[in-house]
Amino acid sequence: MEWLSNFFNNEPFSIAVPVILIVSIFIYAARRAHIKHVERIKKIDETYNIRSTIYRK
Repeated sequence: MEWLSNFFNNEPFSIAVPVILIVSIFIYAARRAHIKHVERIKKIDETYNIRSTIYRK
């Protein structure tokens, strides 16, 4: 564990590593939320198209 304490003793790394980690987690969460949102919108759109074609006939 001495290598880890030596790594974090350097001030730029001790700040940059946690910031990069937190930003990466937020990017991952936002991407997953966007993908789920797109899937929901696609499902709603498909349902709407089916219902609108049924009522036109």
